[in-house]
Amino acid sequence: MRFLLLLGGLLLAGSAWAQQPVLPGPPQVPASPATPLPGSVQTSELPVTSVIGRHEVIGQVYSVETVKGTQFSGTLRAANEESLTFETKELGLVTLQRANLRQLASLTPEQVRRGFNYVGNGTRMFFAPTARGLHQGEGEVQVIDIFLTSVNYGFTDNISVGLLVPIIPFVGIPFVAVAPKVSVPISDKFRVGAGILYGFTTSFDAGESGGAGYGVATYGTADTNITLGLGYGLGGTSFGSPVGVVGANVRVSRLFSLVNETYIANFGSRGGLAGLGGLRYASPRFNASLGVLYFSSRNDSGVYPAYLDVAFRFGKVKLR
Repeated sequence: MRFLLLLGGLLLAGSAWAQQPVLPGPPQVPASPATPLPGSVQTSELPVTSVIGRHEVIGQVYSVETVKGTQFSGTLRAANEESLTFETKELGLVTLQRANLRQLASLTPEQVRRGFNYVGNGTRMFFAPTARGLHQGEGEVQVIDIFLTSVNYGFTDNISVGLLVPIIPFVGIPFVAVAPKVSVPISDKFRVGAGILYGFTTSFDAGESGGAGYGVATYGTADTNITLGLGYGLGGTSFGSPVGVVGANVRVSRLFSLVNETYIANFGSRGGLAGLGGLRYASPRFNASLGVLYFSSRNDSGVYPAYLDVAFRFGKVKLR
């Protein structure tokens, strides 16, 4: 009995002590959560640091390109007015001066999982355009089958203009072609576009002109997408028969993609299709493609190694 009374008294005393007011004294700091161990994964929102008008996210994975062309991916660990420090798998901690930084692009979770970022904007297949466009200030020079040169430049994020000329002006048919294109984003992965490829012969005795107008729709990312399009030949004041195009870019590794473009037309009364299929090597500024020409109609078909191009991107290239 005495034990029970003693236990009850202790419980009442503990309750009274817990409810007593805080005594005067220095401010009491609430207990902070335990400091996370190095390398632990945090599920809270990543902190943002603002430096000279820039906004970098500590803990975000970035694709980095230096002014000398070196490229790597790493997690941003520190940032100040002069430099950025990244943690990489192969190089460890890398501190880069801002003066040596050319491009900085955040990677999506899918890109982090796959281990590489987008290369290019997916503006074309082999020769045929997609509905994706160059960014403002970007350009691309493309050499096709050694004898054609194409130059495209983005005047805005939605409007680009191209020029197509023979490398050697007086070999084959001398001509100059212009190729304006408009690209309109409907969503992150869906775009529509329209353009014209119109050429003029430059020989003194010909003076003829002609080309094609087209509309395209593209779904997908910069390096994996599918395109559907419809074009009409233009000659003088008349329109030719419609030609459909279906094509795709499929990136299969860090450096290589599968590419295809197929044209479907009614060749007289027979009908048929023709296209290009092959492989592309690509880096953020340089790419090269190798393809075969194939065709099929009611009376004939074949496959020929017939396509080679190299291209270089210049200007304010964005790695997205």
